[in-house]
Amino acid sequence: MKPMDTPDAGHMYERIAAALRDQITNGTLRPGDRLPTQQELVDTFGCSRQVVRFALDLLENEGLVDRIQGFGTTVRKYDPLVRRSALHYRDMPNAPFAEEALAAQRTPRYTHHTRLDRIGPDVASRLGLEVGTEVMRTDYVSYVDDQPAMLVTSYENLEYTRGTVIEKPEEGYLAGAGLVPRFTAIGRRPTKITERVRVRPPRPAEEEMLRIKPGVPVILISRTTQTRETILETADIIIASNLFELENSFVIEPLVSTLEQQHERPASQDGPLSV
Repeated sequence: MKPMDTPDAGHMYERIAAALRDQITNGTLRPGDRLPTQQELVDTFGCSRQVVRFALDLLENEGLVDRIQGFGTTVRKYDPLVRRSALHYRDMPNAPFAEEALAAQRTPRYTHHTRLDRIGPDVASRLGLEVGTEVMRTDYVSYVDDQPAMLVTSYENLEYTRGTVIEKPEEGYLAGAGLVPRFTAIGRRPTKITERVRVRPPRPAEEEMLRIKPGVPVILISRTTQTRETILETADIIIASNLFELENSFVIEPLVSTLEQQHERPASQDGPLSV
């Protein structure tokens, strides 16, 4: 039998975390309330302090509680930003991150740095270019209430942007306008934007830049922007997972409309439509 002070000791730490999580989500414990002390949790669940600490670590990594040295553990207001992909690719100048932050009653801001860069194998493969090709690179850090929340590194193909009004994404009258209006302005309107999403542990630099604690994963969104013929841009979007939820909405046409179209379609010269 495994000792009770190991992380996987009968998953006791998960049961403790689940019990506290339930009290947080159902409102028994409200934002700002203090959780029971570690000793009280030890007495309640009949386990060691180490197991209790594992449970509190889990809740902290989920963004549900704050732990303050000498004060204890309190319930954090869980009010994540909701990233809606469709909002980021509208056909008009926009500031989607700012809208998402303001919707959660947070104060947004971002910094950016644009420079010429020569791409490595991964980005070259995504852009369909040779390794070492020069591109325009822009690094962004987005903040909510001065907390770093998102890192974006974008690479744009200079074959299409060099010498145009959008060569530098954050300069000119289209600064910050978004991918669709910017590329449309130079006659290369995007027809497809793909986002591939995965979760992984943060790299040391990401952990430092996002100020996240060990154990909190990041969400990595790899984006590709293209027309029917060419790839215009690719980007890595790295999000602190304890600050965001992702929302993707899809409009499904009513089935009745499809059936009506089939009935209205004239039969071919070879005979009626097959069913």
